[in-house]
Amino acid sequence: MAKDYQVNWSAHPNIYNNYSERSFNVYFSEPDSGVNSETGLLLLIPGFGGNANSNVYKKMRSVFADQYNLVTVQCDYFGQEFMQSSTSLQFNLSPQDMESVFQPNEIELIFKEGFNSSHFINIGSNYNIQVNANEVLHENKENFNDMGFMQALDNITAVCYVIQILKDNNLQFNTNKILIYGQSHGAYLSYLCNAFAPNLFKLIIDNSSWLFPVYLLNERHLYLKTGNMVIDISFNYMASKLDYDPEILHLPTLYKKFNNLCDIQSFHGTTDNLISHIKKRQFCNALANCAYNEVSEDELDGVVFQSTNHGLDSDFLALFNFVLTNKHFEKSTNLQLNPIDINTQSRHYHFDYSSGIPALYIQHL
Repeated sequence: MAKDYQVNWSAHPNIYNNYSERSFNVYFSEPDSGVNSETGLLLLIPGFGGNANSNVYKKMRSVFADQYNLVTVQCDYFGQEFMQSSTSLQFNLSPQDMESVFQPNEIELIFKEGFNSSHFINIGSNYNIQVNANEVLHENKENFNDMGFMQALDNITAVCYVIQILKDNNLQFNTNKILIYGQSHGAYLSYLCNAFAPNLFKLIIDNSSWLFPVYLLNERHLYLKTGNMVIDISFNYMASKLDYDPEILHLPTLYKKFNNLCDIQSFHGTTDNLISHIKKRQFCNALANCAYNEVSEDELDGVVFQSTNHGLDSDFLALFNFVLTNKHFEKSTNLQLNPIDINTQSRHYHFDYSSGIPALYIQHL
């Protein structure tokens, strides 16, 4: 059975808060048989609604480590706690708004001592209605869902730390077998990781990545059903109000700025509501070493792919096995992380790896 570890380390300094110091949790598992020259590394990146402590990711770290001879790696990346389900609802309702549905005694109970959301939800669950609510996000510059740089840097840093541990213990591993497996926004971060460390990763498995973080442009909506009532919860993220650089966050633009050597296996459904499968197909077909796998009704097998919607309702373990079956990796123990420079119209980005982990320096032009 795989050996599981959890450590808290220094993370990349916060680029939004005067490069203030941070720490983060890193989780990794090694095969029960130990690490050898055939062992690879796998970075798992969840998207919205997932995290390293989700049961499915705990299972993947353990199962993949033993089944595929991998050191599996995850981290609690910057701001991901704001990407989960609702924890702090705020309703903007008056007694007058409720008169057409609720009974007078129910309205009186709900507003007896100011609006009581618990009473409202308990009573409202009896009615076939949909109501709007806002999620109260306690984001600030110290920690928020940036959907970009800091999240990618944390994931690269986690892999680099584990690589350093292996080296410090004189353990050889296959540097041609360093993989990323991402779901939704996690898949998008996989593309950023590859662009910011383009000679590190050899394979990306992309399940439904978007080409640009949609929630920088529009609110995120989460629909919560309680009894007969549906609550439409809006998440209005702080990152959308910052002076972000759209040029480097837009994958088709970013991937024209370097030579992609990573094998990319992209899976995307024909009814994905967050990013058009046509645009995704165009991006992949124009990208070197990218194989686009479009999932239509004909491809649904009830196991690997259960729908053509965003995320494909995929069995994460089955999809990984689908890609890795008969996949061969050349063997190597050499790894050199070189500095990376990326220019946009407004900024110059320098990624330095001289210390073994990424350090990002940004110059506004």
